Amino acid sequence: MKLIIQHLLNFFHKIHIHYTTIIYIFISLIIKQFVFYLLALFLVLIHELAHYLMACYLNYAIDKIEILPFGAFLSLNDIYEHSMIEEACVIMAGPCTHLFIYLIIQWFPLSIYHNYLLMMNKLILLFNLLPIYPLDGGRLVGIILELFIDLKTAFYFHLKLSILSLCILSVFYLRYQTFIIIIYLLIQQMIYYHYIPIYLRLFYTYMNQHSQTIIHTKLKFRRDYINYYYLNGHLYTQQQVLINLMEKI
Repeated sequence: MKLIIQHLLNFFHKIHIHYTTIIYIFISLIIKQFVFYLLALFLVLIHELAHYLMACYLNYAIDKIEILPFGAFLSLNDIYEHSMIEEACVIMAGPCTHLFIYLIIQWFPLSIYHNYLLMMNKLILLFNLLPIYPLDGGRLVGIILELFIDLKTAFYFHLKLSILSLCILSVFYLRYQTFIIIIYLLIQQMIYYHYIPIYLRLFYTYMNQHSQTIIHTKLKFRRDYINYYYLNGHLYTQQQVLINLMEKI
């Protein structure tokens, strides 16, 4: 119990409110939508709290929780040191929370806010399941790709799929209400593209000692494996071909 309380206190200490969120709060006050906006942010916080508690349980190094006008983002420093199963658990903790939120709303109706909370709970869940980075659905797609193919190939295919999904979203749902969200997601695609080489270096240099082995005949890399390479009639370890892997980034 004390540990849970400590995690909850740390959760609030890790929260960083983006300046645009403060602007939105003031706008909601002006247009007399403050309570509705606050309720939506509260649902987002519960969603992010689930991510955070699962990350704490799995001993992730947590950087911060950034509160955006339309959502939140949990920043982790050591994803490359954890398995894909653990990462998937952290990702799915958020969406799974909406089932409990739904049950709570149904059990404890809040008069005029009841239907609004149900609607926002559904919208937040569906939005987060879109296959767009860095949404939960997008991250889950990334892990599925990493299960079956080379890590570098998975990253770039994931990026292309994310951009395609964002384009489809823009075509059908580009409105003044969604413009800022779509612009934000577009910026995230550019940031993701910039960071892919950095992520690859982190994975390549981390020597996994607790997984099954895999032997490649080409300079490929599979996450969650101890990678070996059979090249030119010789067997090499991941560390021995590290320079060659880096050159292919």
